[in-house]
Amino acid sequence: MRVLAIDTSNDICSVAISEDGKIIDELHNEGEREHSQTLMPMIDEILRRNNLKLDDIDLLGCGTGPGSFTGIRIGIATVKAFNDAKKIPIVGVDALETQSYLAVMEKGNEDCKIISMIDARNDNAYFGIYRLHNGNLSIYKNPGIAMISNIAGYVNFQENVYVVGDVAMDRIESYLKAEMSEENAQAKDTKKYEFVQIKHTFAEAISLIAINKYDRGLYGASNSINPMYLNLSQAEKQKQGITDENIYVNEMSDGDREEIKRNYDKFINLWDLKTFEEDTKNSKYYVAKQNNIVIGFISLKTILDEIDIINVVTRVDMRNRGAASSLISYVIRELPAKKINLEVDDKNENAKRLYSKFGFRKVGIRKEYYDGQDDAILMSL
Repeated sequence: MRVLAIDTSNDICSVAISEDGKIIDELHNEGEREHSQTLMPMIDEILRRNNLKLDDIDLLGCGTGPGSFTGIRIGIATVKAFNDAKKIPIVGVDALETQSYLAVMEKGNEDCKIISMIDARNDNAYFGIYRLHNGNLSIYKNPGIAMISNIAGYVNFQENVYVVGDVAMDRIESYLKAEMSEENAQAKDTKKYEFVQIKHTFAEAISLIAINKYDRGLYGASNSINPMYLNLSQAEKQKQGITDENIYVNEMSDGDREEIKRNYDKFINLWDLKTFEEDTKNSKYYVAKQNNIVIGFISLKTILDEIDIINVVTRVDMRNRGAASSLISYVIRELPAKKINLEVDDKNENAKRLYSKFGFRKVGIRKEYYDGQDDAILMSL
């Protein structure tokens, strides 16, 4: 598969071509204000010097930010136009995942965790935490924005921890040391942490990430790719009724359960209220809350050293806020298990995409499992 990847999310505009998982060429040009003038000539040049035309490209990869608002839109508009004209599928890759993959390119395939950060000013950072395990890179803590002082608390040091991004090491190092000291105080063996300097361009990483995402079905047409905004505008917050964007997860309390029951018509899922009440007696439940309102819940069972996720439900009038991602991320980070299993309706494309993003892989299928009609896909992490 031949991939054309572009990134215009930061000061360096970059273009790369990979073929069958190997980068064959790369171009980059510094100067954000020139992206609109330089991107198309760069694409023309990289195609020309490799004796290729746009018709020879099988997949498009594009950086989606966070980053420069204008820059991101230049890149996305370009791949959208290519898709509209040539019907080449598109994969969007956010800058935090791109940086984590660049760290892997530098440090190799050893199991590790990666803190990827982009400076958001005022001692805040856009960040995501990723895990490389058995050669597979997946989300460990879903992307968000937080005080730099709080980011280290989302990671443990049972594996090497690499830090990558434009946030200077001295702004987070004291917090990393404190977290490591706390783990040592609990008699845990800890690994090292290290700040990784990036040597390759974003487009190079995107060209390789895009293939992996394509293989997992994470691609689409021009309407499938949009800029990644982790900090909503004030107008959008008001529209969604959000006064505090932070979502926090905790074990379900009696009060949380009663709140869910009172609003159960808003938690649309396969279970009726009676089934939900019975399951709360036999399963462990965690809730995602925003502004002290339950906006989602997850139920699971622990069998020996494995966790089976039974149900993930978000409140329908508060969707697209990251409740499901927060719940899954919490289970992966906070609950010890050698393996996490779940099943999902084969027709639920959004759910399958979400689980794939966190590294879940298809391991089996149950034919006509849902109401004797839809297949259940078995996935494990």
